[in-house]
Amino acid sequence: MAVTAGSDLLWKPLNHEVLMLTRSDKIRPKILGLRIIKYFLENLKEEYLVLLAETIPFLGELLEDVELPIKSLAQDILQEMESLSGESLRQYL
Repeated sequence: MAVTAGSDLLWKPLNHEVLMLTRSDKIRPKILGLRIIKYFLENLKEEYLVLLAETIPFLGELLEDVELPIKSLAQDILQEMESLSGESLRQYL
């Protein structure tokens, strides 16, 4: 079986590693992780939807972060995911 650019076999491990950055105690890795997730979302578009189930719990945690830049970026990503999926994802947070 060949791994294509859209295959979750390729993106799932990478997405998980990036999401783990957002669990750092420091603000910089969290913001970096969020920026990468936003980049994935903007460039993969519908192909990223298969990774929503794994990503949403991390976003839920980040929406409760004490740092405003992290909350704001997480909110932007959530809105973009909702726009792309066509449904509200807040019930899953």
